Amino acid sequence: MSTASLNERLTLQIPFPSPRLAKIAADVLEVDKDLKPEVSRRIVTTQDSIMTLDFRTSTLKLLRTVVNSSLEMVQMVVNTMGAFDDVEQVQHS
Repeated sequence: MSTASLNERLTLQIPFPSPRLAKIAADVLEVDKDLKPEVSRRIVTTQDSIMTLDFRTSTLKLLRTVVNSSLEMVQMVVNTMGAFDDVEQVQHS
């Protein structure tokens, strides 16, 4: 299957409190590479404090699965950032 058959697409924009936190979240998500880029692709970018996730897949079912998995990872990253937020503020004071 070629990348030309990645007909299903969804773009999500997720705001963060700062550009730095958006970049950290994007870097964490980038570690997980697409296992089968011929049927599923996720592109992660940031601009200012917005992280953008662009998904392209061959089927709607796969799109739902990939988006769900990515949002679970985003939730984990945000929860981890929240747990260490006080530590970061003390270190940067």
